[in-house]
Parts: sequence; structure tokens; C-alpha cells
Amino acid sequence: MTTQANVLTARSEKVFTITFNREDKMNAMSASFLADLKAALDSVKEDDAVSVVVLKATGKAFTTGYDLDGGDWVLSQNPIATAGTLDLDRDRQDIESLLEYWWTMWRFPKPIVAQVEGLCLSGGGELIAMCDLVVAADIAKFGHPAARDLGIPPTVFLWPLLIGMRNARELLYTARLFSAQEAQAMGLINRVVPLEALDATVAELAADIAKTPVDNLAILKQATSNFYENMGLFASGAQAAELDALFHQSESFVRFFTKVAEEGVQAALADRKARFG
Repeated sequence: MTTQANVLTARSEKVFTITFNREDKMNAMSASFLADLKAALDSVKEDDAVSVVVLKATGKAFTTGYDLDGGDWVLSQNPIATAGTLDLDRDRQDIESLLEYWWTMWRFPKPIVAQVEGLCLSGGGELIAMCDLVVAADIAKFGHPAARDLGIPPTVFLWPLLIGMRNARELLYTARLFSAQEAQAMGLINRVVPLEALDATVAELAADIAKTPVDNLAILKQATSNFYENMGLFASGAQAAELDALFHQSESFVRFFTKVAEEGVQAALADRKARFG
């Protein structure tokens, strides 16, 4: 096993496992986290001895989304420091860069299996959208609680494609959390298993995938990706990035981060709860 600041990596046969290691932050995704994840993926991208990658996490959360700690913000403008007032053009460029990060992961040539134990929220939805398969424990929960007031991820989690327009709109409009069982019924994830069976189920699935020659897996992955790309996947993402930048100009976004700057994250979250329930 090898260690970077935010992730642990290990190999077993043809399976490469990346374990998120920010349990104290509920595996929230910071700029350094995303850099470490990319470095881990890049380390096996051209390695024919690795056929499949598994993403898992320490602790009770797969990830709660993008880290609200302004010290390691994912974009160049820190909305805490600016009380939520962002330069639109710069924000647009930042979001486009973040979108390209996810498209780089989308283009990763090997199958990626997400093993979701607990919470998978907001930006975590972007992460699992870039994975080929998702296996979740029966206690897992999904959703984008920030939808009402803080923005839309530029990939929109691929929800319109993966779960349909009606479901995508309901979940964005209400920002509610939903269970692993509901996620499976909508087609967002592949399997739901008891928590105690999660490790063994993913290990068995990854080993089964690894029986397929690595070059054939790359072809199979590209063949299925083409259907989404030919429907305008990348163009839709670019348009969503523009809309996310506009969202960041909203009164609700500025209000939240002004509250964070003046009174802290917990006070801002309490204000949101009072406002939206």
C-alpha cells in the first residue's frame, strides 16, 4: 500500500484500489484531494498489469462533496474570503477547468468501480458519474443538498442521461437525499448490498471484470461512452458550467458565503436549514 496526503493506494492481482483518506473531513473533496486522486489514476493509466480501479473511502462517508474549507478551495476564487461575491468571467473559467477535470476522468481507459458505504453528496455525485459501475451499501444516501441555493455541478451528475429528466428535475428542485434502494431503482447505481457484504461484493465484481483482457475493456468502455458523447455530452457540460457561474451570482449564494465569512460554516448551515428545511 502507498500513501499520498488524501488517498491510499493498493494493488491486488489486476485490481488497483484507491481509498479516500480524509475521514476527519468526511472525505470532502478539496483541491489537493482532487490532485491526489488524479495522480493515483495517472499512475496506472498506461499500466497493462492493472485492469480495473476501485474507489472506496475510510469512515462513514464516501464523500460529502466539495470541501467548504476555504484554505484548500477547488477553484481559484475563495467565496468565503470574498463573502460570495465572485468575478463572473474568472468563475466561469474556473468551472470550465473543473469540468475538464471530470471529463479527463470520464476518458480514463480502464473501468472504475465506486464502492459507496455512506453519504455521497453534491460533488460526490460528479465523482460517481465518472465511474463505470457503482455498488452501494444499503445504508448509503445520495443527493445534492446544495441545489436550492449554492449551484449546480457542471456535469449535472449526468442525471438527465442516467435517471431521466423527471427524476433529475425532482431531485434538483427539492434537493432531497435519497436512499441506495431508490438510486438503484432509478438506474443511478448498479447494486445495493448489506454493509457487511460490500467489500466482498466489490472485490468479486472487480476480479470478474479483470478476467477480460485490458485492451478489450478499453474498447468496450469507449463503445458505450460514444453513445453519450454523440448525444452532446461535452456540449451540455459546457453549457451547465456557464449556468453554474451565473448561479454563483445569485442572492442565495452570496448570502450563504457572507454568513460563512462572518459567523462560520455551522451558522450558515443553520441559516439554510431555517430557510429551506
